[in-house]
Amino acid sequence: MGTNRWPKNLHGQAEALLGGIRAIGRKKGTVDRRFIRGIGTWGVYRSDIHRFVEFLQRAGLRDLRQARRVSGFVRTYIVGRGQALREAGGSFQTIEREISALTKLSHALDVYAERHGGESAADIRTVLSEEKGHWRTELSPRSCGYTTRAYPDPEGLYAAIQDAGLRLQAKLMGETGCRAEGVGAPARSSNPFTATNLLGMGTVPVSGEAAGRIVVTEKGGKQTTHFVQPKIYHELEEHITKHGQLASSYRTFLRAVEAAARATGQYAPGRGTHGLKHSFAQTRMHEAIDAGLSYEEAKQTVANEIAHNRMDSVDVYLR
Repeated sequence: MGTNRWPKNLHGQAEALLGGIRAIGRKKGTVDRRFIRGIGTWGVYRSDIHRFVEFLQRAGLRDLRQARRVSGFVRTYIVGRGQALREAGGSFQTIEREISALTKLSHALDVYAERHGGESAADIRTVLSEEKGHWRTELSPRSCGYTTRAYPDPEGLYAAIQDAGLRLQAKLMGETGCRAEGVGAPARSSNPFTATNLLGMGTVPVSGEAAGRIVVTEKGGKQTTHFVQPKIYHELEEHITKHGQLASSYRTFLRAVEAAARATGQYAPGRGTHGLKHSFAQTRMHEAIDAGLSYEEAKQTVANEIAHNRMDSVDVYLR
C-alpha cells in the first residue's frame, strides 16, 4: 500500500476514509448504499468512529488501512463498551448505533481498497454482527428510567386500558407512529377514524410481512399511510362496523393512557400519548436495521413513517 499523502495521524486517516463515502444531500438511489447521505448521521457516526480511533491509538495501531488488524481490535472495543453500558444501566440502542458507525467505517475501508488497493474489511463486519447478537441479549432495549420518552412496555400499557376503543387508539399510535389526531383523538375539533381510513391488506416494505393498510389525517391535514398487524386491522374493522367510527376527545384518551401508565409503573410527567410515538420510532429502528437497512436508511424509513420526513427529526425520538 502506498503512503503518498496518506495522513500519519489516525484521526486524519479516519477523516480521509469517511470523506470517500460522504454523499451529504444526495438522493437515495443515486449513490452507493454504503455512503452517508444525511448530515445528522454524518455527525453521529464521526463522533462514534473517532472514539474508536482513540482506542486504536492507545492500542498502538498506526494505520487504519490494516483492516485485518483493525478487526482484531473491534471485538475488544465493543466488549468494553458493552460492559460499561451494562454497569451504567445503558441500553442496547446505544451500542447498536456504535456498531452501525463501525460498520460504516468498514464500508469506507472497502471503498478505499477498491479505489487504491488494500485489505477487505469483511472480517470487521463479521465481528460486529456477532457482538450485536450477543449484546442484544445482555442489555435492555432502552435506557432505564425516564431517559427516553418512549414507554418501555407498550404492550403492558395497552392491556391496562379498560375501554376497548381507547385501547385500540393506543395500539394504533404505538403500531404506526402517528399522532393522536390520526387515531381519532385530536386536541381540537374532531377527526374520527372511519371506514374510509381502511385501505385493505398489504405488505410491510421493511419486513415483507402481511399487514393491514390504513391512511390517517394528522396535524395540518397531512395524510400518511401506515401498516398495522392483521389482528389490529381486523379489530379496527369490527369496531367501525359496530360503532361507525373510532373517536374520542383527546383529554379522555390522555387520561386513559396516563392511568394505564401509572398502573404498569411507566408513568412520568410529559410522556403522555406522544410517548407511544417514541416507542414506535425506537422499535421500528431496530426492525429496520435487523432487516438489513443501514443506520441511515433506517432513520429515513422511520422519518417517513412518523410523518416528519427529515431524517434528522428522528433523533429526538431515539433518545
